[in-house]
Amino acid sequence: MFGLEPHTRVENTYRRTEYRGTEIDATVGVLLYDLGGVELEFLAPRTEGNIWADHLAEKGEGMHHLRFAVDSHAATAADLRERGVETYQQGESMRGGGVRYAYYDTVSQLGFLIETLNPGGTP
Repeated sequence: MFGLEPHTRVENTYRRTEYRGTEIDATVGVLLYDLGGVELEFLAPRTEGNIWADHLAEKGEGMHHLRFAVDSHAATAADLRERGVETYQQGESMRGGGVRYAYYDTVSQLGFLIETLNPGGTP
């Protein structure tokens, strides 16, 4: 990609991840590139019944989400829920250290999903 090698190449299984209200294990292949401070992420689902497999089946390859750092997943989820946006999938990030991620179902509003990541590890 752009003559660069990924800085991270990993296959990760997200254990006890919440997917549409149900606890699952989900495996995804991940390539991460640093493009001058912008992280570009390529994801390849290895299991079914998760957000990544859904996207591939419904839309094919292409843009999946934009990620934003947030201080609190609880506050963000509450704010988005008030706006009619539900949490699609959430769990502990592959980054470890208590860092959590969440995807929100913003496809009808934006055409893609929103992901949040709380780098400080707060709920």
